Amino acid sequence: MMLWVTLLSTIEIDEPCFEPCYCEVKEGIFHVHCDSKGFTNVSQISQIWSRPFKLNLQRNSMRKLYFNSFLHLNNAISINLGNNALQDIHAGAFNGLGILKRLFLHENKLEVFRNDTFLGLDSLEYLQADYNVIKRIESGAFRHLHKLRVLILNDNLIPVLPNYLFRSVSLTHLDLRGNRLKTLPYKGMLEYVGRSLMEIQLEENPWNCVCEIVQLKTWLERIPYTALVGEITCEYPFHLHGKDLREIKRSELCPLLSDAEIEAKLGIPRVPFSNENTWPTKPSSMLSSFHNTASSVEHKERVVKPTKRPRPTKNPPTPRSIYPGINQPPIAGYQTRPPIPIICPAGCICNLHINDLGLTVNCKEKGFHNISELLPRPLNAKKLYLSGNLIQKIYRSDFWNFSSLDLLHLGNNRISYVQEGAFINLPNLKSLYLNGNDIERLTPGMFRGLQMLSYLYFEYNVIREIQPNSFSLMPNLQLVFLNDNLLRSLPTDAFAGTNLARLNLRNNYFLSMPVRGVLEHLHSIVQIDLHQNPWECSCDIIPLKQWLEKLSSVIVVGDVLCKTPEFAFGKDLRSLEVEVICPELKYSSGPSPALPGGDDLTTGSSDMGEAGGRGAVPLSVLILSLLILFISAVFVAAGLFAFVLRRRKKLPFRKRSEVDLTGIQMQCRIFEDPPRQSSAGNIGTPEKPAGSERIYSELSHHIMNRDTATHLQFSVLFNFYILLIWLLLLMRTSVYIRVLLVRKKR
Repeated sequence: MMLWVTLLSTIEIDEPCFEPCYCEVKEGIFHVHCDSKGFTNVSQISQIWSRPFKLNLQRNSMRKLYFNSFLHLNNAISINLGNNALQDIHAGAFNGLGILKRLFLHENKLEVFRNDTFLGLDSLEYLQADYNVIKRIESGAFRHLHKLRVLILNDNLIPVLPNYLFRSVSLTHLDLRGNRLKTLPYKGMLEYVGRSLMEIQLEENPWNCVCEIVQLKTWLERIPYTALVGEITCEYPFHLHGKDLREIKRSELCPLLSDAEIEAKLGIPRVPFSNENTWPTKPSSMLSSFHNTASSVEHKERVVKPTKRPRPTKNPPTPRSIYPGINQPPIAGYQTRPPIPIICPAGCICNLHINDLGLTVNCKEKGFHNISELLPRPLNAKKLYLSGNLIQKIYRSDFWNFSSLDLLHLGNNRISYVQEGAFINLPNLKSLYLNGNDIERLTPGMFRGLQMLSYLYFEYNVIREIQPNSFSLMPNLQLVFLNDNLLRSLPTDAFAGTNLARLNLRNNYFLSMPVRGVLEHLHSIVQIDLHQNPWECSCDIIPLKQWLEKLSSVIVVGDVLCKTPEFAFGKDLRSLEVEVICPELKYSSGPSPALPGGDDLTTGSSDMGEAGGRGAVPLSVLILSLLILFISAVFVAAGLFAFVLRRRKKLPFRKRSEVDLTGIQMQCRIFEDPPRQSSAGNIGTPEKPAGSERIYSELSHHIMNRDTATHLQFSVLFNFYILLIWLLLLMRTSVYIRVLLVRKKR
């Protein structure tokens, strides 16, 4: 025996690996770790293993899986292809993987599951494809996966599931959270789900709570009440927004039809019941009174009635037919009394969860003004519903003994004040609803202690301000709803430290939104809603435009319509050219903040000296250069002006001989008399007429003034051109400074 163990150990150690991968044996299973090795094709792994093994190919660069890609890896029992940016799977890609039991395709870019996508996976039991962009699943995609038990499709873009999709499978776990499902029909869909169902998750879908959804509501009432994890919250119509489907009456969903007419119209059959392999809708103990420690109670004062003859013991409530899988025991059985005593606040309804012994405490619309009115305090409460009450303030002491809560619903109250650290005693909280209140500001201290929070709802408040790092204390935050508030801006690092996948900013007052410091932190975004904001489509919005253009069209919900300027009114920001939005700015390729999924945003740089971020002129140097240019222009203009003044002063004192008056002198000779003879007989100097000197002087001054005017005109024109050039340089430099400031904001 000892020799056999030694030999087996030697075989395990000598099993070949594959460079540059890392191999190990854990719990008797051979593991091959090839994650983050830069592989672009499965064929690059040429090693063949003769024993069952698990292969990890996460974080490589495999964009496509081709026909017979895994044929040489036929002994794999688990393959992880997550984080590969995988876009397509060709028919027959999984040929040869007849014993594969687990397949991980999460966090890729898959858009469709075709009928031939999973051919060859006859033994597959577990399929995980969350965080893709799946929009379509063909009806025969799973028809060969007869052993499939767990299907994880959360956080995709699935709008509808085809009929008969689950006809060939017997699922125990189904996760459809975070898609775009509006309803699920019974015929062809729900009738094949539930035969062995243990858990189904349907949260975060835009459920349309109209007549057709009665099929889903009825089906939920017939499956084990513990099977549904989370809520089914109505998105439409408006008057049912935010309400749990299970708590809405049929008459509200379909007011014009009776229950019988609804079932007949929608084809909802009456399920036959049997006594074997069955489940109760609720544990039998839930029908007992509070004084008998029931699982579901309504704590009220009861009128004491006269003693009656005891009635025979009742049978358990009529069970619903749910068939477990082969060799799979029931999840829970009948219980005559709960394992722990139930304590429920007065006026509330409490349900016990068998799987974790936690309570759901329903205190909706009970008229509470303060949370301190919840007496007696329940033990091990998992979900607390306080929506529709009159609560105005939340204090730190309100939740001192609710540490087990994973869901807190405070929607549709009148809350305007939340004390710093109010939720510090809720370390396990995952979902927090504060929608429909009067909250004006969010601060970091408000969320202290919520390290596990994933879903945060603040829609329909009056929030005007979000302080920096308000969400940074919640590293697991995946969803934030801030729609229908009064927000005009988001602070730098608003989402730093989070892992947001969904962000709703619809119907606020945003004119623009910076990429740098804000949107650049949304590395995992799969859905963002910016609709119904008054976007100002000017130069400042260029970074947002280019960031949106790098996202898939299915990630951006709705349009991003311009409100101003007038020429862009009503147009989608993404449809406008950069030159139209910002004529003075021409863009070229350059580095930019990282996008979700690792892509880089190509932001343009102006043609004024900056290309690709290299050789950029510092703003201080640019301002100094502008100042020097201005001073130089002033000195040049002043010098020219002084020169002109000096020239004008000198012109009247110039010698007459320097002025060319020859022509004038010749014309003036007509005024001279012939020479006169003196008394001495000599010829004398002729005398000029009295007015000739005056005419000569006036003409000289006239010529000199004209010369001065000519120089003055030249000087004025020269100064005008200098100032014009300076103004043009000033305008161009100011545009450049504006561009730099815009990029600095990003």
